[in-house]
Amino acid sequence: MKLPAMKLMTASCILVMGLGGSWAQSTPDPLKNGFENPPESARPRVWWHWMNGNISKEGIKLDLEWMHRVGLGGFQNFDAALQTPQVVDKRLAYMTPEWKDAFKYATTLADQLGLEEAIAGSPGWSESGGPWVPASEGMKKYVWSTTYVEGGKPFTGTLAAPPSNTGAFQNIGIHDMIGAPEGSKAPPQFYADAAVVAYKVAATDVALESLHPKMTASGGAPDASMLSDGDLEKATKIPIPAAGESSWIQYEFAEPQAIRSITFVTKDPDFITAMVAGISAPDKALEASDDGQNFRLVAKLSGGSAPEHTISFPAVTAKYFRITFKRTPSPPLPPWASGLDPASFGIKLGRPQPTMRLPNWRFIQVRV
Repeated sequence: MKLPAMKLMTASCILVMGLGGSWAQSTPDPLKNGFENPPESARPRVWWHWMNGNISKEGIKLDLEWMHRVGLGGFQNFDAALQTPQVVDKRLAYMTPEWKDAFKYATTLADQLGLEEAIAGSPGWSESGGPWVPASEGMKKYVWSTTYVEGGKPFTGTLAAPPSNTGAFQNIGIHDMIGAPEGSKAPPQFYADAAVVAYKVAATDVALESLHPKMTASGGAPDASMLSDGDLEKATKIPIPAAGESSWIQYEFAEPQAIRSITFVTKDPDFITAMVAGISAPDKALEASDDGQNFRLVAKLSGGSAPEHTISFPAVTAKYFRITFKRTPSPPLPPWASGLDPASFGIKLGRPQPTMRLPNWRFIQVRV
């Protein structure tokens, strides 16, 4: 009587153990499941740049549907420019009625798709800008002018006025690569005096113009007055040299002069222009010579994207000084731009010009 009961009990245990193994195999792995289907709080967000008014509702719809399709959790909208050419029929300027309508459409569609929306509080990279900020309370720049007066006696007269226009540096204004979009407001204007600083000029500190140097160039007819008038908006031209060769502007003094520094202003081609036109920024250098034939390097004139640079060096005495512009190899075309028509960047290229445009190039001042 006991033996069958034991067999039944053993079979029951095996059955229970088997069921337990099946339950263990079907229990989901929460870590694996979390990677395969993360919660909204863990899904990535992206920066969604609206570049220079290149906005359309069709593009908004395609972007947001793609974000939803690939599993993004949301985005941060950022309005910026960064020399972006026009690629839409009509640019939508920031905060115009058309821009607001497009932004409302994006917000509504994002909500329907379950995408979280964040908004950058710094359109145009400005951390404190906006049409609600009066010019007197907005970000400002320091500008200056120089007036030489005779020391040792009272001065009666008017100091030269510094630049008063809105822009990045001195009198350089605001420049849009393809023109201000329709509906844009004029930039605000504000000027106020900050300080007048008077200091004694060393006897060896002589203005370049007072030495009446003779200026020549490798070609063309550059205007000497533009190189020392302090106006950074005017421009001069020199010929584009052959690959690996240099163009130059030269100053010849009546007597050898000791040069200790040079202040110069150039505007090199931006990335898009260099890529499309095949012209890189030239290598710039200051050279000196005693006979006008054999030149030696004084200093390389490099320095990033700032509009004005001052390079100092141990005093160099010579009768001839020249600034050279050596043509460098064309920048490599990035893979993403291979085969693209320049017109797709909103850039219209004409016939090659025989001269290199050097906007804002100034030989502003030489310390002697």
